[in-house]
Amino acid sequence: MKKILNCLLMLTALSIAGLTACSKNEPLGENQNDGEETLDLNMTNGGFDTSNEPVAFGDADIAAESVEDANAADDFADDPATIDALNSASIKAYELRITFGLMQGDSSATEVVDWSGSAEINKGTLAVLKTIRFENGDYLHLPRDNRRRVAFTSMTRPHFDGLLLAIIDNDTSDTGLEGTFTFNAGAYSRTLTFSELDSLDLLEPVGATGHEVSIISRSKEVAPFDGGFLAGRWVKKTVNDGTFFGRWINSMGTNAGHLRGIWGVNRNGEKVFFGKYISLSGEFRGLLRGAWGFGRGTDGGFFRGNWVDRNNQTVETLHGHWKSGRPGDGRGYFHGRYHQGRSN
Repeated sequence: MKKILNCLLMLTALSIAGLTACSKNEPLGENQNDGEETLDLNMTNGGFDTSNEPVAFGDADIAAESVEDANAADDFADDPATIDALNSASIKAYELRITFGLMQGDSSATEVVDWSGSAEINKGTLAVLKTIRFENGDYLHLPRDNRRRVAFTSMTRPHFDGLLLAIIDNDTSDTGLEGTFTFNAGAYSRTLTFSELDSLDLLEPVGATGHEVSIISRSKEVAPFDGGFLAGRWVKKTVNDGTFFGRWINSMGTNAGHLRGIWGVNRNGEKVFFGKYISLSGEFRGLLRGAWGFGRGTDGGFFRGNWVDRNNQTVETLHGHWKSGRPGDGRGYFHGRYHQGRSN
């Protein structure tokens, strides 16, 4: 599926063609020169500097990976009461970015998977902020007549779809009731408590053909929401090193910039990553650094790290998971969140 997405990706790539002589399809590994930067896992910050960059680093692949998620046009999300609740310091709220399908992508996939289902809570208000990679045939069941439940229709084949949801725990009459969130998508079903949504990092297999559900969630820290999400492609050069690149996403699901980096094992045997985050116009926003590890086998795992400013001061902490294809095939996926002043 995804004919519309392919067209959008082509147009986005063409729009920055004048910024780059060629598409950077090969991973950036150790000791590779990328423009004026020499990137090496053994260098301070991996060789990344604090200079400004061309839009999307002048890279057609990064621009193509950064198509904006679509506004959901959900009346409950646009309700002034919901907006006020999200900006209230006294009302608990949570955000969930959920994707489902073939996370690392597979252009050879022939199976169309029906993920149609629903998201539901037992108290409060559920708002749909964004739909992710929805196309013709994928849709929310609108208008909604229930503030606690939303149904959707979604089909995937070579890639994934998703939703960005907000849960507002604003039922004053149910203060003693433990909040729960239930997500049903095709053959997948999971119920989570509101407390589990404080900082959830979940990746679960669905079936035997590589399909998965990824859930990254975060609680409201200040008024309004601080922090946000990051997502893109995690690519292997070899089993133990490669590159990553993608989007920096704010708390309401809107693209706020681009990022790129390298990951691998340094000369001390440490699994490390380094990267750089820039604004949508290319202005320097921060350096990224941390550790990564394998999860189930060598085709997926986790990353943990920090976003630091020009003065080497930590601005946010980063958490998430990744999936990849085989070395050199260009496939891969990462999904995470950033928190201000959080260490979990």
